[in-house]
Amino acid sequence: MRKDYLGETAGRITTGEEAPQPMPAKGGKRHSFRFHRLWAALLSLVLVTTGVTGKAPMSAEASYVNTNMNTFVHDAADMQTGYPGQDMQIHVRIGYNGVNGLYNPATDEIRNVRVRLSNDQSYLSVNQPGTTHKSNPYKNDTGEDGEDSKQKDAWEEGYQSGKSNALKNGMNYAYPVDGGVYPFEINASLFTQEQTAAVLKKGEYLDLTFNVTVRSDALTMKDNAGKTSDGYFGVPFTIWYDVPANSTGAQGSFVKTEFVNVFIAPSGDISNPGTQTKDQAFVIGENQETPSGVYPNVMNYGVNLRNRSGRPVYDVKVTLDTNLAEKSAVQLTESAKSQASKDFPFNINEANYDRNYERVEAGESISVPYSMSIKQNAATGYYPLHYRVSYKRAPGANVSVTEDYTFFVNIRNSGMIDSSSTKGEFNENDRTKARIIVDSYATEPEKVYAGEPFKLVLNMKNASSSINASNILFSLSSAKVSDTPVFNMEGGANSVVVNSLAAGETTTLSFQLEAAAGVDPKSYPITVEEKYDSPEFKNASEKVDINIPIYQNARLSASNFEVTPESIEVGSESNVTFGINNTGKVILYNVEAVFEAPSIKKISTYVGNIEPGKTGNVDVTLSGTAATEDEGKIPVTIRYEDVNGSPFEEKTEVTLYVTEPVETDPEMEEPGMQEKPDGSLGLIQKAAILVAIAAALAASVLTIRKRRQRKQRENERNDETI
Repeated sequence: MRKDYLGETAGRITTGEEAPQPMPAKGGKRHSFRFHRLWAALLSLVLVTTGVTGKAPMSAEASYVNTNMNTFVHDAADMQTGYPGQDMQIHVRIGYNGVNGLYNPATDEIRNVRVRLSNDQSYLSVNQPGTTHKSNPYKNDTGEDGEDSKQKDAWEEGYQSGKSNALKNGMNYAYPVDGGVYPFEINASLFTQEQTAAVLKKGEYLDLTFNVTVRSDALTMKDNAGKTSDGYFGVPFTIWYDVPANSTGAQGSFVKTEFVNVFIAPSGDISNPGTQTKDQAFVIGENQETPSGVYPNVMNYGVNLRNRSGRPVYDVKVTLDTNLAEKSAVQLTESAKSQASKDFPFNINEANYDRNYERVEAGESISVPYSMSIKQNAATGYYPLHYRVSYKRAPGANVSVTEDYTFFVNIRNSGMIDSSSTKGEFNENDRTKARIIVDSYATEPEKVYAGEPFKLVLNMKNASSSINASNILFSLSSAKVSDTPVFNMEGGANSVVVNSLAAGETTTLSFQLEAAAGVDPKSYPITVEEKYDSPEFKNASEKVDINIPIYQNARLSASNFEVTPESIEVGSESNVTFGINNTGKVILYNVEAVFEAPSIKKISTYVGNIEPGKTGNVDVTLSGTAATEDEGKIPVTIRYEDVNGSPFEEKTEVTLYVTEPVETDPEMEEPGMQEKPDGSLGLIQKAAILVAIAAALAASVLTIRKRRQRKQRENERNDETI
């Protein structure tokens, strides 16, 4: 049957601790199982009817869970990979933002937070609904070493604990602990690991780590060719938390179960899992020249190792093999005498050449030191030394991972050079090497804007017709403006290692970058630095530049609005002035301001082009056509174009009141307002004129005062900016 996001049969939502719960009454903690089942059915129907299927499982026993429904438990930044029979650390992020997920609490914090690997049986089974197998699958095992007894005890403990937990959460059924899909070894300590936090605020996230061991039989399904398949596994985690009292009444103690995903990949021979070499954890020889020694001096040198796995590794042991690297040969740089040795170039003065490190952090580089005495008969040339690095993925793990590395040293021994040779001094240009070029590149999105992230995709090609390249280190470096990089690497990771690239072969690299916010809009170079080996040329170095155009978004603001007068009658006019400030780094082309409202005659005024940092002035006369029926807001649309002619617009507004004209009835005039027979004005009429003059003077004084105050504020802002 097809599996849905939650790893169960289509049409059924996995139930248990993570089932949706109704908000309880204030102080209450009782969950509604009936509502739980209804919500599960509805959500299942949505997933099926909308065709949401997620990423198809890569094997019959692997199930990728849609973690977009999670509220509290989130995947680590990178997909975590485990290998059958090996220890691993599983990382999760705990937190909520009040928006995403199904169970956002109604408060800005939760308290008494506890997180464990879930032991609810409903999540640890692939049995179909309605089937239960409550008998212990290990009950008939009889092992002489006591391991079978431990398995039986662990199963019983996990089953009973899960059953009890299920019943406490309103579930009237339980499932067996060992259903075949849970990828980790189940023992008495697996579910006791607990991470806690007294308070977890909204928007705050905790990074937690749990130690587990991947089951040796985690990948038992085979494809038609009889090969094991890798796959995704959804791993349940349970979070307990308290919601403090709040206005909604949804308070009390809650428990939810949500998933993270891990990727389990084949490790080759399961009986010897430490031999897997996929995705080696270290980069060797990064940022260092080839060490060189001259006989008879003692050669002191270090080997750089950087942990590129993205996770800490533990109990690291670096061993120098006293044999040369397998399938590699000495690259002689002079014609050697017949008695010159081409084997391991150093005298063996120590019982072993092991170097031990308790812990190496993700991204950390260590320099492994050596002090070596050169053999008297060592030939002059480059020697491929074999280093074996073993480490554990979790502290105290039982299984170590072992990886092999090759690193070259240069030995100079004039006593072992055949003087009759005409070869002469070594010249690196006499050797042939691969040519690695940027075949093509692209950015996602296509246009890169300042201050925004983007992905750079490089297609690197070995343009040689017959020379292969190996141990290739690609590194990016950015152009700088005022000693600040134009392109910043996400997480600081600017290097990628490719094991090999055959002649004519192409490989794709991707980097997450972000363009600096304050740079000018133009193209800036990114340098791709290459360091690699060819059969005849070790540690070859090349550089290739590509140019990335950076675009700037247009930005503007409007200021210094003047409306004179602020109130007019229908048929009258008012003058409006203000400035349009170009606050961005690109030219604003064909700028115009459009005034349109029911109370005025529509009008537009052309401002022209405005350069960065400059201001364009708007000066327009508005004519009143109808009385204002709102708050007097006149919308102003500022339209402009970019360098490509694409139109944009911004909105602002001014305030202007338009009133109906007031008509005076001559018959209603008071006697004191009438002219005297001799044509002179009456007393009341004179007083009215004086009042009008005084009012006009007061308005003028007030207008001047406002302008002076506005000018003073602008000067103060300019002073602060300077």
